Amino acid sequence: MNGKAALVIIYDYHQHHVDYIPQQEKAYGGRFSDIYHLVPALPGFAPSADLELIGANVIPVHGKPYRFQGYIAQGLQRYFREEYTHYLFIHYRLIWNARISQDSFCDHLRLDGDTAFFPEFSPLHQTLDWAHTSEAYAFRLRSGEDAASLPAYEQALGKFAAHGLEIKPVSFHWRLLLRGHYAPPRPPANALLQPVIAPLRWARMVFRRLKRLATWSPSGRELAYPLVGGFSDALVVPAINVAEFCRYCGAFADANLPATIALPTAVALSCDKVSTRKNIADATPVVLPNST
Repeated sequence: MNGKAALVIIYDYHQHHVDYIPQQEKAYGGRFSDIYHLVPALPGFAPSADLELIGANVIPVHGKPYRFQGYIAQGLQRYFREEYTHYLFIHYRLIWNARISQDSFCDHLRLDGDTAFFPEFSPLHQTLDWAHTSEAYAFRLRSGEDAASLPAYEQALGKFAAHGLEIKPVSFHWRLLLRGHYAPPRPPANALLQPVIAPLRWARMVFRRLKRLATWSPSGRELAYPLVGGFSDALVVPAINVAEFCRYCGAFADANLPATIALPTAVALSCDKVSTRKNIADATPVVLPNST
């Protein structure tokens, strides 16, 4: 089963990333007839007017790149079409396997009309340490807009359970000290400021993690709302779920959650059926060098 798909490519901060649009059009133009580009329009870098001149399929968006789920929500009205059965979202640095096209993606990714694709979910309690764990713990379902946009706690738990995802207390462990997580980085020899910046970032990371080790209970902390992590640079959402998915993306962007939590959680909450990398054998995306 294959349907008509929209390929939505997501870019990072600056205007020079607009230069990659022709490369993406060349890479995907023979495989997808409908391609859209979500490009941040930041003052001084990429004004909306300039982006509009590039092409009607270039959609200006706003917000910080680490929460690029907000770009997906903002662009929905521009890339939504009734004839689409699925929406494929990818980061501009990532190239799908050459065998995946609008005529074959459902077969390769094992998708039906109501099935989403997400590479792999990473339950937070199974991760020994992760930079965004504390952000997941700090998230609260606020009364008002959040409560109206997102499912209630128990309803969210039920949606997670349907995907086989457990929500358990998250914690940090002393074993981190024995696994090389605190080795200082080796800055590249050709970088002018990296010999100064890299040690400062490393010291900040060490302080943050040691503080967690000292203050968090070994038994862990309960999340205030069900959340899951995962590599989020490639996913597919069926048309029947895309509006709900984008609503959750917008809510998580407003709450300042990183995309590595917001996107897998939005997929789990909005889609009843999700195919993962375990279900496929030959459709793993390929990361190519980002050069001209």
